[in-house]
Amino acid sequence: MDFISNVQQGFSNPLWWVSQVFALIALVFFVWGWQIKNKITVMVLIGFASISLVVSAGFLENFSLSVLFGLAAIRNFVFAYLDWRTSKNRALPKWINYTFAGVFATLTITASVLFMTVLTPYVRIHSWWLEMLICVTLLGLIAGNVFKGTNLMRISFVLNRTFNIINYIFFANLIAIIVASISIGSILVYYIREFIAHNEKRKGKSE
Repeated sequence: MDFISNVQQGFSNPLWWVSQVFALIALVFFVWGWQIKNKITVMVLIGFASISLVVSAGFLENFSLSVLFGLAAIRNFVFAYLDWRTSKNRALPKWINYTFAGVFATLTITASVLFMTVLTPYVRIHSWWLEMLICVTLLGLIAGNVFKGTNLMRISFVLNRTFNIINYIFFANLIAIIVASISIGSILVYYIREFIAHNEKRKGKSE
């Protein structure tokens, strides 16, 4: 009943409506991004989606997620640029990729710990264990940015969205729940498409 009453209260709050609009913008970028194979394009689109969620979460005073989404946006753009350089045969030394991964991992962990401890009296969070799980899945996304392919990114994203849904219920972010659910579904659709394409390719070879 708390969730329903919070959503009902949100209907009368203009900022709640603004947050929902930005969540819908994020949905467009998420669904679009997760249907693409090219990793650079995926990271750019997910970066734009993360920016939209920074604004959406901020209007609901969900500042812990705003900070984490902000880091995610910057991270995706940075690694998209590094991969773009590689695709143009202008790759930077690998240690730079690993350094950026370490920096973003450190910032993500630090932000999560601060929200679970020092900043708890000043910001609203669901619980320390949920913040920790969200942090761990974000570390999986960071690793996915560094490694080749997008499978680790997609799997980590599904887990991250699952834990975020719990957080969104706490903050009565109705559209964000729908966005997270559809985003998870879009990844499942991607793998279904890949499975069908793989089977058709295999059948074509056997004929």
